[in-house]
Amino acid sequence: MTESKIPTNEEIIAMIPSKAVREYLVKINWQFDEHERDILRRYIKPKNKDEADSVYAEQNYVTLPHPFRKGDIVTVCDKRFKNRKPETGIMWSPKDDEDFWNFDRRAKTDLKGFVDFTDVATTVDFLSPDDGFFRHGHPNPLWIEYAELDEDSAEARFLRSAVKLQNGNGSLEETDELRSEYVASRKKKISKNLGGIK
Repeated sequence: MTESKIPTNEEIIAMIPSKAVREYLVKINWQFDEHERDILRRYIKPKNKDEADSVYAEQNYVTLPHPFRKGDIVTVCDKRFKNRKPETGIMWSPKDDEDFWNFDRRAKTDLKGFVDFTDVATTVDFLSPDDGFFRHGHPNPLWIEYAELDEDSAEARFLRSAVKLQNGNGSLEETDELRSEYVASRKKKISKNLGGIK
């Protein structure tokens, strides 16, 4: 592939940082059109800052199918920022395939001219390692993976309980208790890493 050439569908899928998204696109045999491939290439591997900014300056919406749905526990690591640590959270939207495709249809018809590349984003509530509370964010699925957690960890137990609560099946008391355990485990880990300094 030359520097100015628009990548093929296979080449652009191979550039996508998220292994889960790459595998999903291959599984559903997704085909990006030439314009979408150009936008994705400029976003994933821009030649310079101006080219990267052009993705947002133009009304560029791209259909980007991905496997993540409401309740999935995910990790987001935007590798463009070297000092940013991976963040773990719970997907809020799309809630299911129908929700994803309904938004995509509206973006291309009702909202045409008002949506851009930022509207490709999903909704995730990120777990704060400091206090165990969640903060709302809108990461691009290109940077999302399914979280790989130690299933017996305080973090995994708390996140699974929060997902149950999100779906209306959980207990607020249990989730709050697990949040406290998670925060205590984080403090213990930090103390240990600092050589026992409190």
